Amino acid sequence: MKRLHLCCLVVAMALPLWPSTASAQLEFGAERPRVFSIQRRPYRLGHEFQLGLGVLPLDAFYVGVVATAGYTYHFSDFWAWEIAGAGYSLNIGTGLKGHLFDEYGVEPVQGGGEQITVMASTSMVVKPLFGKLAIFNADVIYSETFFVAGIGPLMKGDFWRPAINLGAGMRFWSGPALSWRLDVRDYLIFSSWVPENSLFLLISASFNYYNADEHEGDTEWPD
Repeated sequence: MKRLHLCCLVVAMALPLWPSTASAQLEFGAERPRVFSIQRRPYRLGHEFQLGLGVLPLDAFYVGVVATAGYTYHFSDFWAWEIAGAGYSLNIGTGLKGHLFDEYGVEPVQGGGEQITVMASTSMVVKPLFGKLAIFNADVIYSETFFVAGIGPLMKGDFWRPAINLGAGMRFWSGPALSWRLDVRDYLIFSSWVPENSLFLLISASFNYYNADEHEGDTEWPD
């Protein structure tokens, strides 16, 4: 009998320590679901006209200061086609070519010293990232990150060369019709089977015309 009482006492003391799966499930089930909201883009793009000023900084023989213009059509908030982009480079020599000749009596060969003067391209644009930034907790600006892949000829030296460009950039809005872009593009120039590399940095102003009727039915980001 004493053993029975002792067993009952041990069981009674152990019950509070026994893990209760059912209780945990009920407690989890009682939690209220969290709801996340994604704000629609306050600015949308349609016909975009760009004017910019860029630089070709990597060539040892010159630095190119490039004036650019372009037109981009935006199919939706995600896809766009930079139908035409063109630039003219005003080149400033670094003095290396003259230094090599004066000091060593040699001149560049195999394309060395040739300068890019005209750039042209057509590119596809993907715009997956959109957000807003707080500046000193006093003002908010809207921004967009985009990625670019395109093809087009360049005039380097006396000849046109085929080229591929890959890059990324950010856009900052001043209002529905005006935004500012920073582009970083890497050009692969095929003077031979082995491409040459040229980096292009560009700051541009973009003027936007958006016609809601043209984009009726376009897919927008969810609320």
